[in-house]
Amino acid sequence: MKSQPKTHPDRWIKCISTHGNIRGVAIQATELVKSVAKLHGLGPTGAKGMGEVIIGGLLIASNCKTGERINLNIQGSGFFRQALVDAHPDGTLRGYLTERPKDEVLTGSKNQEVGPWGSGLLSVLRTKGDEGKQPYIGTVPLLTGHLAKDLSFYWHQSEQIPSAVGLVVTMENGEVTSAGGFLVQALPGASQAEVNAIENHINDLKSFDEAFQKDGDPLHLLSQIFQSTAFIVVEEKPLVFSCNCSWERVERALILVGLQELKSMLAQDHQATVKCDFCTKEYKIDAEGLEKLILYVSGDRTTEPGKVTGSSE
Repeated sequence: MKSQPKTHPDRWIKCISTHGNIRGVAIQATELVKSVAKLHGLGPTGAKGMGEVIIGGLLIASNCKTGERINLNIQGSGFFRQALVDAHPDGTLRGYLTERPKDEVLTGSKNQEVGPWGSGLLSVLRTKGDEGKQPYIGTVPLLTGHLAKDLSFYWHQSEQIPSAVGLVVTMENGEVTSAGGFLVQALPGASQAEVNAIENHINDLKSFDEAFQKDGDPLHLLSQIFQSTAFIVVEEKPLVFSCNCSWERVERALILVGLQELKSMLAQDHQATVKCDFCTKEYKIDAEGLEKLILYVSGDRTTEPGKVTGSSE
């Protein structure tokens, strides 16, 4: 009889070595990845890609300060046209992925192997909590098309932090069976011997996918990576899908399309429908609502955004 894998709640666990020069975070996100894949109706390939970018975004957000947020944007030539994730240091996240038709997929040639993400760009926008502060933007090319390796390159190139990244999303019968990952970073003061020891332990994680599927406990994963390097758990946080779309954001988006486009919507359809890419919620603005927006864009400030009419579902 086949043994059932151990189940663990979605969460990240952050740690730091007792000497304070190596930090790590391990993530269990199986249920989160399942729910987002189902929300967007993704097949096995899309679910695996979505899972990787969700875990990658959470790994980045885990090192942010309260009030900050990160936006991980990946555009490639492979199986996925674009993936976008917003993640926060409180463990909340939203994201979506756009797949590419199979006949348009470019993942390399006989002479150059490129992973499922293909070639393209990986960008991280880090927004500070304080208003008026310019966001930090780091962009690197997708060197390998394998997201774990390209994220490691991002940390080396954009933040000058030696980093080891592991991502795992396993599938069975078209369903996500496990999803998680880890990030380990060498901070100033880390000796080469300490770094080498961690690297050796990571290399010894044989069949990471299979091991994580059997036991996806983040603490156990950190223990396997650090082993003889003593560490302290500094944070444990649950992971939750959360979308902050709203009527106000929809109205601002419609205002940006311009006066002529709003008039065209009113004349042709007598309404407008805006669908949130992240949570798939639809906002329907009726004719009266469009008329109010047209007045506002025309310069009539007696009609303020936030007063339009319609429905959401």
